Amino acid sequence: MGDPIGAGSVRGESRAGLFVGRVRESQRLDECADKARRGESWLAVVEGEAGIGKTALLRRFSADLAGFTLLWATGDPSESDLPGGVVGQLVRRLDPTLVKRFPLLAQETSGAPAHAVGGQLLLLLGALQEDMGPVAVVVDDLQWADTLSVQTLGFVVRRLWADRVLTVLATRPDAEGSAGVPDRLVRSSDRAVRIGLDGLDDGDVAQLARGLIEARLAPALVRRLHAYTRGHPLYLRTVLAEVPVDTLRDEAFERWPVPRSLQVGIRAQVDRLPRESVELLEAMAVLDTRVPLATAARLAALEDPARALGPALAVGLAQWWPTEPQSPVALVHALQRDAVYDAIGPERRRALHAGAAALVGTAAAWTHRVAAATSADPQLADELEQSATREASSGRNALAATRLLWASALSEHRDDRERRLLTACAQSLLTMQPVTAAKLRPQVEDCAPGPLRSCVLGVMDMTAGRFPSGEALLNKAWRSALAEPGADWVAVLAGTFLANIMLRNGRGAETVEIARQTLTIGDLDPATTDFTRAVLATGRLWDRGPRAALRDVAHLPAESSTVPDHQLDTLATRGVLRLFLGELASARADLATVARRDRQGAGSKLGSLTLSLMSVVDYLDGDWNAGESAADRALAIAAAQDQRIGDAAARFAAVCVQAGRGQWDAADGHVEVLSQLTQALGSPVEIVYSSLAAATLAQARADHPAMLRALEPLLDRASRTEGDGIRLRFKPFWLWQQSLLVEALTGTGQLAAAARALRDLHEGYDGTGYLRIVVARLAGVLAEAEGRPRDALAIYEQAVGSSAAAEVHTDAAADSAPLYRAMLEQAYGRTLSATGSAPRRQAAKWLTTAHGRFGALRADPFLRRCAADLSAVGLGAPAEGPDRRPVLTERELSVAHLIAGGRTNQEAAAELYVSHKTIEYHLSNIYTKLGISSRRQLGEALGGRRA
Repeated sequence: MGDPIGAGSVRGESRAGLFVGRVRESQRLDECADKARRGESWLAVVEGEAGIGKTALLRRFSADLAGFTLLWATGDPSESDLPGGVVGQLVRRLDPTLVKRFPLLAQETSGAPAHAVGGQLLLLLGALQEDMGPVAVVVDDLQWADTLSVQTLGFVVRRLWADRVLTVLATRPDAEGSAGVPDRLVRSSDRAVRIGLDGLDDGDVAQLARGLIEARLAPALVRRLHAYTRGHPLYLRTVLAEVPVDTLRDEAFERWPVPRSLQVGIRAQVDRLPRESVELLEAMAVLDTRVPLATAARLAALEDPARALGPALAVGLAQWWPTEPQSPVALVHALQRDAVYDAIGPERRRALHAGAAALVGTAAAWTHRVAAATSADPQLADELEQSATREASSGRNALAATRLLWASALSEHRDDRERRLLTACAQSLLTMQPVTAAKLRPQVEDCAPGPLRSCVLGVMDMTAGRFPSGEALLNKAWRSALAEPGADWVAVLAGTFLANIMLRNGRGAETVEIARQTLTIGDLDPATTDFTRAVLATGRLWDRGPRAALRDVAHLPAESSTVPDHQLDTLATRGVLRLFLGELASARADLATVARRDRQGAGSKLGSLTLSLMSVVDYLDGDWNAGESAADRALAIAAAQDQRIGDAAARFAAVCVQAGRGQWDAADGHVEVLSQLTQALGSPVEIVYSSLAAATLAQARADHPAMLRALEPLLDRASRTEGDGIRLRFKPFWLWQQSLLVEALTGTGQLAAAARALRDLHEGYDGTGYLRIVVARLAGVLAEAEGRPRDALAIYEQAVGSSAAAEVHTDAAADSAPLYRAMLEQAYGRTLSATGSAPRRQAAKWLTTAHGRFGALRADPFLRRCAADLSAVGLGAPAEGPDRRPVLTERELSVAHLIAGGRTNQEAAAELYVSHKTIEYHLSNIYTKLGISSRRQLGEALGGRRA
């Protein structure tokens, strides 16, 4: 980016460019830059009110940032509805050949999720580091950035692990537009700093005054200036522009002939300029962006724009980039723009906007055409509505909402005005960032009753957490829309959100009925049709279980790789159903396909949840490093998009591996957050994840009373009858829930209840998948507890024999669940030893085998208990583990297993959502720690993928 006139700080340059003070703040930014040069990515958030000098600080810092590739973007209120606009600015000035390697950055990104765009931005940052050294990502006015870009930046900052990248975000305190993202990022990172900008001190005020008016002021006068302006740089510049130099030099002067407000002061500056300069500034204010000087002059009808520009530059109202093509110009600050714009008379303002519409691009022209309209304009309103429809069909819902709001304001008749207002709110609510719509609630409530009004109010209530009233309004809207001709799209909208409420409440049968009727409407686009089918199948899951729900996704091809992108939601649902049934190999195939396509930007609505449950598959399947990595990525996606439901699934997935490895603090932290989510939201979704996480953690600790307490929210004690067993309330993860219940009841001595629960487990399980091992172990443990050790031995012997035979079959081995298999082998060996029914070496054999499996997983709590059993038969645990993995960190293990599995560095970076530089950094550490130098040696050091 070229430097504007005045972008430096030496005396003699234009008023706009004089830079003073900010020594402490500059030093903190320099410290962050130094750390980034050394390979520690850092985030700096610069906060301050409008005009306080954030942009000046960023420009000065960037100009002095030696050795960095600078990516700069500025949030713009006129582009806040344009998805990916700020991300597009960041890459716009880079070599197009480089950017084309990352398709989601080189093209329109409105349909891609933030984490997919962020993943490719991370790859780009890695490429820049490799070719050009450290990178600085600077975003000014973040409060005006579009939602997709804000979420993308949040995701990227969390995934910069070992990069030479400095991210600097400038925003206003409590900025609504950035949705609290900077604050969350600073609080969640130990490599982030918040830099607050206040007013300049006395010394800086004196220096600025001396630079602007070339006069040395007495200390008392400086103090008065400081007190009057509170050290606000823009206000100070305005005051100094208004006070004559001779007056300032008069130390006896007591009264300030200056305006009482900054805006009035700016207007006074403008009033003293030549008329042609004022006209140029007015044109620039109407255009409201950086434009070629010739364009501004054409709008202002000026023959000599250079002569008009000079006085505006001299007083610090304008800035100019003379070294860039077309010599662009702009007003220095938004506050100055607002003051200039507000002073333009209505007729001239209308004429300028009308003229601007013919000078700018199509998208910007809409703004000027609307501003030029002074009364109702039915034709323009119709055109805006048509444009909004096209934008909505392309996924640009926020932009569609803005144009519909404009159309509403220009509508001649009340029914058109209200319809467009309500449709604008609906489009805004579809972004799941419903701040704009919420502000319009009073206007929505004033609209005539109808399905769309009820639908919008219902969604507003739902997003605000008022679920009962939201459900009532959405139900009313849905039923009314079904009966009203031409209201099909309202029925789809209301039905989608209503089904969401039903699912959150575990009301599967009602969800199925809503989704079924929505599908009968017909004429839905392919993606909406598929999502509705996924909702229907999920409702069936909650109502009748996963086996019945599989029939609702029977339209999918058997081979997941052949499923088209518009059917990814039902494919993800099929994968989840197969997981719930214990069919790990087929679940993995479906979920992995969705995760890969989602990473490429396909935009499945279930992308985050898919990654969370893929982590659970990895955990059950024995690939714990992959599971931990997938859970980490799912948490990052949920954090970037503020998805609390996705957060619950990801935290449960994280607990599985952490509990299995005895990482108690981390696991306890996730369980605590899940408990808080359950208390706050109270839906069956959070109840299931929270209870399962707590019970799995208690299982790892061998704490059976805690297991039973954790499962309590899942139990349906209200419908229990005499002689009946304890029933579970919810169908998702039912087999897992039931197996934990059997173990908890057996461990707490409630053997009759455990026997009934085991009988229910047998009846609900079809004998396929990894659960055959779990069921066999539970049956054996219960037989032992009931005093039937011979029966237990028979059960164990048959189970371990069947498992050993199954290992020769790839599919069966894929569902072997090494943790549960090791628990079975440990129980068999322990029982053999306790009963003395076999030679001591046979008991030792099974305990040693179990110990090896636990060791391969690094399942420390289970490993210690197995070592104690080995000690009881007179054997010590093996002196060395099966491989050298424990010396690596979790992140290094994630990288190591992908590289050992045949991925290139670039492929591993894409899969982990990190940069190429991060992969190189970790791979170097891995080689050093393991004492190896090649990928082949890495595979040998790590051994097989599964235990």
